[in-house]
Amino acid sequence: MSAIVLVHYLPAWASKSALPNLPVTSTLHFPLLTPADEDQRIESSLDSSITTPYNYNYNFSWGRDFGKGYSLEVSYVGRNARNLLVSRDVMHLNNLKDPKSGDDFYSAMSKLIALRYAKPSITSVAKIPYFENIVPGLAGTYNVLGTPTVLTATQAAYRRVAMTSVGGRNTTDYTFVQLLWDDGLGYGNNLFFHPQYAAFVALSSIGTSDYNSMQVSFRKRLNKSFGFDLNYTYGHSLDTASGNETIGSGYGSTLILNPLMLNINRANSDFDIRHIVNFNYLYSLPVGKGQHFFSNLGKVGNAVLGGWQMTGIFRYNTGLPAGQPFDDARWATNWNVQSNVVALRELQTSPTRTGDPNLFGNPTAAYQSYRNAQPGEPGNRNILRDPSYVVLDAGLYKSFSLSETKKIIFRWEVFNVTNTQRFTGVDGDGFGLPQDPFLFNSSTGAGNSPPSTFGNLTAIQGTPRIMQFALRFEF
Repeated sequence: MSAIVLVHYLPAWASKSALPNLPVTSTLHFPLLTPADEDQRIESSLDSSITTPYNYNYNFSWGRDFGKGYSLEVSYVGRNARNLLVSRDVMHLNNLKDPKSGDDFYSAMSKLIALRYAKPSITSVAKIPYFENIVPGLAGTYNVLGTPTVLTATQAAYRRVAMTSVGGRNTTDYTFVQLLWDDGLGYGNNLFFHPQYAAFVALSSIGTSDYNSMQVSFRKRLNKSFGFDLNYTYGHSLDTASGNETIGSGYGSTLILNPLMLNINRANSDFDIRHIVNFNYLYSLPVGKGQHFFSNLGKVGNAVLGGWQMTGIFRYNTGLPAGQPFDDARWATNWNVQSNVVALRELQTSPTRTGDPNLFGNPTAAYQSYRNAQPGEPGNRNILRDPSYVVLDAGLYKSFSLSETKKIIFRWEVFNVTNTQRFTGVDGDGFGLPQDPFLFNSSTGAGNSPPSTFGNLTAIQGTPRIMQFALRFEF
């Protein structure tokens, strides 16, 4: 083991007066401490317990040779990774548990949210032990539909989230609710927030991922004129968070939105593809001298018609995860990062190609299938899929011999031969959903309408058709 120690020497003459452009404060102390002034800071750092990630790989294969160059191989391939580097908010807001009733904040708020949709009058709501025990200071006199009204702690809590039609404040930014109830309401101060930070994300060794697949390959070994590989993979990748730890501050795709409940963050990986088919081949056309067709061609005819080769690569795969609609202007679970919304019914994509391409055949019906996330929920992750991807690349080659040592090679290559365009890139602005997208509009009697960009696809997978030609002289 070796170590490098850096020593900085400051000569006596290098005093404050000698360095007028480098002011030194007399109040600087180590270690530097962030004031506990409840300023809702948002910062990032590294977890002190970072350790080395590791993974286990498994595979099992069975093969069969059918003769004449044909063979079949079937394999299982698996991988389990642990201690992956992902981001978590180490100052995540408390899911405070009431020691008397056994309820925690998440479960107690779910009861209020159920009342919010049922719309009882505020004064008719019975006491919920959690609010009576944890925030009894909420009890008091409030304006309800223009009338000063004495409310219990539970009724006051319900008033905060209740709809305006019953006299509520209609607040569904639940981390803001936690801020409002954080101090001085009976149980104690700093119920939910750390006094130094509202969010402090740290790169931590707590991520997991698992991959399992069946892989099938059928091959024809290349002889003098033909060979191919046909491969199929059925696979599934799951993880707690996807992304590269170098992408930025840690509040992006590596973030586990609710570190208190790791399992609810586990879902399809951002890069999960369920079905992959690829086929590649090399075929020498049986035309020309010594071949099946026109084997007696003369020198000039063989130079024109003989010696052509064709190659190709075909790929098809089902779509990657397309991203998810998210809460717009509400933070249900994390102070700094919005949750995705939650589908109320099974929802699958049915991409359209006419007009403005859209991820959904019926954007309005899809939009009305979502609700906003509740406290503790990260929302749906990677359940929607982009359109499938398909592409064929091909090449045509010919070698012209000029002498025993000289020849010209012609190459014509086409990428995306069929010029097929499959769409991707859901409009991010259109996926920010407002409050209660699934509810009916009381003024019109109809369902809420989505933004005009909801589900719009804005890019293509791959590239348009490209051709390239080349001549090469070898000597």
